[in-house]
Amino acid sequence: GMGWTGRGGAAWRQRQVDRPVMEVFRDVGVDFPSGASVHYIAATNVLIVSNTPSNHDLVDHLLEFTATEMSQKETAEEALETNARDEAFSTFSLHVSDVSFKLAKATLAKGEWPAAGQLRVEEFVNAFDYDDPSPRMREKVACRLEQAAHPFMQQRNLLRISMRTAAVGRSGGTPLRLTVLLDKSGSMERLDRAESVQRALGLLTGQLNGADLISVISFSRTPRLLVDRVPGNKAGMVPKLVANTPSQGGTNLEEALRAGLEKAREQKIEGGQNRIILLTDGAANLGNAKPEDLAKLVESMRQEGISFDACGVGAAGLNDEILESLTRKGDGRYYFLDRPEDADEGFARQIAGALRPAARNVKVQVHFNPRRVGYYKLYGFEKHRLETQDFRNDSVDAAEMAAAEAGNAVYQMEVRPDGEGEIGTVSVRFQDMATGEMVERKWTIPYEGDAPRLSEAPPSMRLAASAALLGETLNGSPMGDRVQLRELVKITNSLRTDYPRSARVGELIEMTAKARELE
Repeated sequence: GMGWTGRGGAAWRQRQVDRPVMEVFRDVGVDFPSGASVHYIAATNVLIVSNTPSNHDLVDHLLEFTATEMSQKETAEEALETNARDEAFSTFSLHVSDVSFKLAKATLAKGEWPAAGQLRVEEFVNAFDYDDPSPRMREKVACRLEQAAHPFMQQRNLLRISMRTAAVGRSGGTPLRLTVLLDKSGSMERLDRAESVQRALGLLTGQLNGADLISVISFSRTPRLLVDRVPGNKAGMVPKLVANTPSQGGTNLEEALRAGLEKAREQKIEGGQNRIILLTDGAANLGNAKPEDLAKLVESMRQEGISFDACGVGAAGLNDEILESLTRKGDGRYYFLDRPEDADEGFARQIAGALRPAARNVKVQVHFNPRRVGYYKLYGFEKHRLETQDFRNDSVDAAEMAAAEAGNAVYQMEVRPDGEGEIGTVSVRFQDMATGEMVERKWTIPYEGDAPRLSEAPPSMRLAASAALLGETLNGSPMGDRVQLRELVKITNSLRTDYPRSARVGELIEMTAKARELE
């Protein structure tokens, strides 16, 4: 049944007169199922509609279905959060990349929603420079912590954790042995992709010095050695040479990786840095293309002290999953160029940092205080989670970070006002590339009883939260289902005044608006 009230009550009574109530409703386009009865009580201005027995069954079924669906959804969401009483430690490799953010931007620009479950939310968070302070040289690493109330979940706060390395990495005297694997399959002839490669190679070779050596192997159906151990100060000829090399059909990634490993072994130098960088626009379609077998090749590189990086060129046809997996197995860096303009200053900094890393095997461990924190969830890093005991097990590999680079993570957490003590602690452990020593530091995460609303939080907190929440939404996660895009649009729009010159923040604002439009 339902009651009907409103300013039109008197007019309704006048219209009804002595006619059956159903007829009056039909005059304004409202009908009822066969068998239903309708009564209007003029004295109290109440309308009562009684459904048929069959409709009662239908309503009961819908209520049961909705209750079951909500229960299942709540159970799924609880499963995605961790109870600090059951597991107080959250440990992960501090992976820093922005590829997922760039791929999502390209997909939204086409008016399409990204495929569910394919994005890596941490790569949204790490797509931005939060202008966190650098550590003093003797500190090696600095940590910044920020908190705010979750805008879409009651009894949840958001926590941003930032780790920034010192501005010291591979010294100019530390030699680099670089092997470049360049995809020259037919699709790489596209003008935009060829130009992207030219710019990338120009930026890459510009970082080399006389103590470095570079070799370039092109590949399509078979690998071909184009440049053999050229000193870094003479590598300016590499982009032109590559541009004059014809393309062919097919992509045999397996043979390319084997040839790259052989060349890297040949020119490897102890006490220096040895790297392989793969530039490709697509997936392997010749040879052994099984991801697990390709990953074993990359793992063997890592075990021999050779780092593996990859740069994807062009969104169409790119096998993001394989490239991300290979760089993860090689503890290397993963880049992406969709257009030639993407090979900008930001990309140059990424390349420079990768060639002069400051920290290796970077691991972060958060210890939540169960007396203060209930449930918690780390946004992203699903493929970079580590066991608690792995934190101090230096045989377990983790990511690397460049000099003066920051890695960020965002948590949501249930903070108990009636609890005891601080939120917990956050620790970082890594190998200092300048000295070879292991460095470990710890900071307290304070309890903030008056954590600000996100709309009133510092710009860096609003930016990180907006990026994380947009990533969760585009990825189709249960947490993303909680996000109200119309409200997130307001939060991201507020960032314009805080970051007026940041093109990347402008992209986030446009992507959020586009997601709202497509929703």
